[in-house]
Amino acid sequence: MKAVLLIGNFSGSLRPLTLSQPLPLLRFCNRSLIFHQLQALKDAGISQVVICHPNKEVPADWTAAIEQLSGELGLKLVCSQETEPAGTAGALKHAEALVTDDGTNDAPFIVVNADVLCSYPLRDLLLAHLKRGREGTLLTTRSEEPSEYGVVVVDERTGGITHFVDRPETFVSDRINCGVYVFSPAIFERIRASSRVSMNELLPAMAKAEQLNSMLLSGYWVKLTSTRSYMGAVASHLEIARYLAPASLAESTADFTVTGNVMVHPSATIGKGCVVGPAVVIGPNCRVAEGVRLESCTLLEGAAVASHAIIRESVLGLGSSIGRWCFVNGSVLGEAVEVCEALLLNGATVLPQKQLERNIRSPEIVI
Repeated sequence: MKAVLLIGNFSGSLRPLTLSQPLPLLRFCNRSLIFHQLQALKDAGISQVVICHPNKEVPADWTAAIEQLSGELGLKLVCSQETEPAGTAGALKHAEALVTDDGTNDAPFIVVNADVLCSYPLRDLLLAHLKRGREGTLLTTRSEEPSEYGVVVVDERTGGITHFVDRPETFVSDRINCGVYVFSPAIFERIRASSRVSMNELLPAMAKAEQLNSMLLSGYWVKLTSTRSYMGAVASHLEIARYLAPASLAESTADFTVTGNVMVHPSATIGKGCVVGPAVVIGPNCRVAEGVRLESCTLLEGAAVASHAIIRESVLGLGSSIGRWCFVNGSVLGEAVEVCEALLLNGATVLPQKQLERNIRSPEIVI
C-alpha cells in the first residue's frame, strides 16, 4: 500500500522556530515532525510514501534528510514537486502516476497533511473505508471551537458526510476535518489537471455525490497553527508515551527530580537539584545547570539553561541560552538567542540571533 504526505509549505506558521528549520524537520519530542507521521504510516502497513511539496524554498538538506528517514524507517520515500502551487487536491493530482503506478494500481491510499499530529488510527480508518465502499473516508474529531475550522455534518446513522459548513456563526456540528483521509484512485477523475484545486472544493463535491464517509477519532489531534498548539501537542504526545512507550520517558535520579511526563535525550545533561516536569522535552546536547526548574517546555538541540533559572510554557530554539536566575514564561526563542542574567521574559517571541539585555513584562515580538 501507498500513502501521500502533503506539505503545503516548508515555513509553516511556527515562526520563529521554522526560520531555522523547515516545518517537517522541526523537532517534536526529539524526533522530526515528519518522522512521527512516517512512523505512523509504516505501522499501518504502508511500504511507500509519496511526499508532495512545492519546489520553491526547498531546504538545502532536504534530500539528505529524506534519504536518512527512508533508511531508518525502511520506507520507500518518493518526492513529488509542484512546479506551480496546485492546492491540496491539485498536489494529489500531480502525484497520480506515482500513487497509481501509472494506472496499474487500484488500491486505496492514505493521505496525511504534514501540519497535523494525532493518534493516527490509520488501520481502523482503512478498514472503515473498505467496509463502506465509497471513494473517500475522512477522519474527524470533535472540537470545542468548531467555528475556527469549519465543520463536517455527518449522518450519524451511516457515517456518511452530507455537507460542510465553513466557520458557522450558529451551532451546526462539533465535528471537524482532521486532515487525514483514505481515498480510492477514482477520486483522481474528480480533480482537474493543470489547475489549482483545494480539498475545500473536492470534499464537498464528494459529499454531494454521496461518496464520502467519516470516522470519528477517539485520541488526540492538533493542527500546528502556532507555537502554542505545538506545546499542547507535546503534552498529549508524552501522555500517550506514558502508556505505549514508558521506557522513552525519564525518571528521577539522585541528582534531579522528575515530575510527570518528561523526555530527555541521552546526550543532554541535567545538574543537581533541578526539578523537571511535567510535559518537558530536553533535546540533544542540551545543558541544564543546577537548581533549574523546567515545566511545560521544550528545549531544542543545543539549548542551555544556567543555574537557578525557571522556564515555563516556553520553547527554546536551537542553541539558545538562558542566563542565571532568569524567569522565562510563555515565550518562544528562535535559534541562538542569548538571554542575559536575571531577566524576566513573559510572552516574548524572539527572532534568531538576538541578545536580550532587558526585561519583557508583556507579550512582545523582538525582531
